[in-house]
Amino acid sequence: MIKYVEKPNLPENPVETVAISETAGEAIKKTEALGIKTIRISPCGNLNEGIACHADLQLIHIGKNKVIIPANAEHLFEQLKNLNFEIIKDENRLKREYPGDVPLNAQIIGKYIICNKKTVSRKVLTEAEKAGLTVIDVKQGYTACSICVLNENAIITDDIGIFTAAQFFLNDVTLIEKNSIGLKNYNYGFIGGCCGKISKDTLAVNGSLMSHSDCNRIADALSRNNIKVLELRNGRMEDIGGILPLTEKTP
Repeated sequence: MIKYVEKPNLPENPVETVAISETAGEAIKKTEALGIKTIRISPCGNLNEGIACHADLQLIHIGKNKVIIPANAEHLFEQLKNLNFEIIKDENRLKREYPGDVPLNAQIIGKYIICNKKTVSRKVLTEAEKAGLTVIDVKQGYTACSICVLNENAIITDDIGIFTAAQFFLNDVTLIEKNSIGLKNYNYGFIGGCCGKISKDTLAVNGSLMSHSDCNRIADALSRNNIKVLELRNGRMEDIGGILPLTEKTP
């Protein structure tokens, strides 16, 4: 029996399946060595090379077995169908130039969805409303990329606008510096793009936490929320488009 992660980004048990970029070689090996199955995100030809395989651009998990994918992400359909997901195809095709690359880039945290209402898909907003989520509207279009979810009331972000808005709704919001996270073909990557929870109390990170200029601030946020870190590789933290938990093990 498949047990879906009921609340997006927040598994209650050890994760059984994650979505991850097919280019994340070391992270995939380490993840699969833990017994976690991977849905490997293939390139979307309409996206720039550095982000073409990013899960947080090609997929948004609304909760339980419901996901939304872009109109031009047919390569995801069979993998998700095999797990009996209810797959909603967005009317938007991903495009190379911003904001055409971010219609699905929103971050769900407990009863909230943080997004830029001007750039996110109407379908995402409709499904969020059906799920009873409250929208936290921000100017950042790369919202999911910019947020590391710790629990229903705690996040880490490298975006000042998200930090400012989220403080009105969440108990624990930590702001960190940009520039310490790598991203191929770009000046820097984002905190949400290099991590994801693989159990209730474990955050998987693509790289060494100590490589970040704000590693102490990140470590303090993790400690306050009783979350351990599993580093999937050595060296600089790299943005791979997030590690999205989709199904978890039955207790």
